[in-house]
Amino acid sequence: MRTPLRGSSTIALSLAVLTAGALTMPSAQADESQKKGTIQISYETPKDSSLQRTYELVRQANALEMLRLVFVSFRLPEDLYIKAVSCDGIPNAYFFREDDKPTIRICYEYLKSVRDMLPRETTPEGITPREALMGQFLFTAAHEFGHAVFDLYNLPVLGRQEDAADEFATYFLLQFGGERAHRLIRGAAYAYYDYVQKNKDKPKVTLPIAAFSSDHGTPEQRFYNLVCIAYGADPKVFAIVVEKGFLPETRAKVCKYEYSNLKYAIKTLVSPHVDEKLAETVMAISWFTPPDARAPDNWLP
Repeated sequence: MRTPLRGSSTIALSLAVLTAGALTMPSAQADESQKKGTIQISYETPKDSSLQRTYELVRQANALEMLRLVFVSFRLPEDLYIKAVSCDGIPNAYFFREDDKPTIRICYEYLKSVRDMLPRETTPEGITPREALMGQFLFTAAHEFGHAVFDLYNLPVLGRQEDAADEFATYFLLQFGGERAHRLIRGAAYAYYDYVQKNKDKPKVTLPIAAFSSDHGTPEQRFYNLVCIAYGADPKVFAIVVEKGFLPETRAKVCKYEYSNLKYAIKTLVSPHVDEKLAETVMAISWFTPPDARAPDNWLP
């Protein structure tokens, strides 16, 4: 399970930037019969009437269909269920086994809170509303899918699983490459924007001791881990995070080793379960094209 990120996890928003053709991409659907498991999706009717509009927009955007496409290259040993659900007022997204079925649950409350927290215009750091939308959505979806991957493939995880899921998600976004990866990563980083901005120039930050007891890192730690892995993967594309002071040089010096260790782990443990040709097709999707008619722009502020 993961706690909500500030301004993150917009499952409903994601499809707004996909072209209509991407959803019907033949190569992404062709090899389904060769896999033992598939991704099953469902939209539950919300219990709270105040979430009805969110439910309608999620369905209209074909949001879960988009997730099924994004993760189609993984050869699953059993069916994985992705559900949009009500969560009794708690904004969240999490993976667990529901009646022994591996399940990712995405709360309507979570989706609504994300839309409410998106920037109304491009931030001083250059993060556009659409980048914040897509980066946070894919990071959160990949984080939960990372938990599913650890479970489905019975992978060993050293350290906190929440940290490992964050690293899986970061690596996933980086595979889109170059400027697309840059835009997705900085969009994902917007989830921590308020935390980092408020404390960036403070020499000391005081937190209650209980803040360090969570199985999740603090928002600030997760931000630094995210940008460090990205910088380690491509110091040229992500040079701005050091130039603008978002990543201290003392940490930046070891980021290439952090990324190298992560890449080795993914290649060793996860890549054998991935159809590389399908993965290339998915990674070629353009995430920043104008929205199609089925995904209205009223999701953006």
